[in-house]
Amino acid sequence: MDNKRTIKAKDIVHDIRAGLTNLELMQKYRLSPKGLQSIFTKLIEAKAVKVGELDARGALSDDTVGLDQKRVAPRNYCVVRLPVYEAENLIAEGQVRDITEKGLQVAGLSAAVGQEKTLVLQPTDFADIHPFAFEAHCRWVKSETDPDGSVAGFEITDISDGALLELQKLIQALTISG
Repeated sequence: MDNKRTIKAKDIVHDIRAGLTNLELMQKYRLSPKGLQSIFTKLIEAKAVKVGELDARGALSDDTVGLDQKRVAPRNYCVVRLPVYEAENLIAEGQVRDITEKGLQVAGLSAAVGQEKTLVLQPTDFADIHPFAFEAHCRWVKSETDPDGSVAGFEITDISDGALLELQKLIQALTISG
């Protein structure tokens, strides 16, 4: 017996265009991050959506990995608000959307492709995770349609052993893998 659920393309396309986040889509349709990625791929192949409609979501924005390639590290989607700051401008606050030991996707911070930044994560709601900083290289930027403003992908290029330990604790505590 086939236990696969049927999700109508027109329903999920409507929800995507209505602005539901990846997490909201996963919850509504009871999908894993891998399942959501699979649906995005099928929607593009069926020409129900254009790649550009999904770019700012982050699921397809990372130019280091194509749809047909495996990621070096699985995405870890933040399930709670996680602010990120530039070390040189602690007033400017962005939000982490997903994070791995290799990089992160950030909404709301100004960035340009090729730019190097020192980023600071300060997970204040968790007493056992201390603030930490690391060097990051901007790999891509999307800004046209995102309600949070600019969305950028950063590759972590330099991180201390202590900061790496805090990052690993953070990923374990605040995210769901995909």
